Amino acid sequence: MNIRISTLFFALLNLIVAYLLSEDETVAWLIGYSLGMLTVIIHFISTLFTKHASEKQFTNIYFLSLFIRFLIVCAIFVAIMILTKIDEFGFTVSFIISYIFHSVNEVIFLNRKLSN
Repeated sequence: MNIRISTLFFALLNLIVAYLLSEDETVAWLIGYSLGMLTVIIHFISTLFTKHASEKQFTNIYFLSLFIRFLIVCAIFVAIMILTKIDEFGFTVSFIISYIFHSVNEVIFLNRKLSN
């Protein structure tokens, strides 16, 4: 399945789940999904720097961007948990599901990129 199609399908599935939840849980669910999606956006930005990189440069840039992305997402996660009064359980579950899904998509994308 194409990565774009699977990402759009997952977003649609999340909107359906959010529609079925209460208002507070919906906000938490969508914020958690958005934070997971932010990792994809940061990854896309980092891939712009690896477009014409050698294999060694690609590996170095990839791991550096992975570390920076992890710090950014952790900081935003903590800030949301401290500064907002959203449903923490729904937010955390949505974020974990979204993060795992987008990480799997990232691995598939990298495998295709490296195998070509």
